[in-house]
Amino acid sequence: SVTLFNLLLISDLNRPSIFLTLIMSDFKTIGKAFIDFYYNKFDTGPRDGVAALYEPVNGMMNFNNSDFAKGAQQIAEKLRSLTFQTISHTVSTMDIQPTYDNCILIVVTGALKADNDPPMQFTETFLLRCINNSWLVINNVFRLILHG
Repeated sequence: SVTLFNLLLISDLNRPSIFLTLIMSDFKTIGKAFIDFYYNKFDTGPRDGVAALYEPVNGMMNFNNSDFAKGAQQIAEKLRSLTFQTISHTVSTMDIQPTYDNCILIVVTGALKADNDPPMQFTETFLLRCINNSWLVINNVFRLILHG
């Protein structure tokens, strides 16, 4: 079976189109495994540990309409700057699609609870790309859904 971070090697890697076709046929499994891992790591900490899941140089994160962070170092700094001490994400919906250029697009909605604040609704979008047999975040947009 396909695992998220250590994809099984396929004997004929000289034919990358076959490799990616096999991987992309299981895009929903990969997407769900990624989301489960990401939010577990984010919620149990240290939060900046999820920066390792981003493409190190060009991965981008936009957090609730703030300036975007680019690269794993800036993303880790952004995550360390968040002021809450505890957080818990509950995923309500997850839409996962393969893209024409062999990426995986994931759109998540749910609720998060930070510290003693009431739960807040959120939406988050991830674009994953397989680089050196690992699925890394290329783009990530997070947004709280505030009413009123």
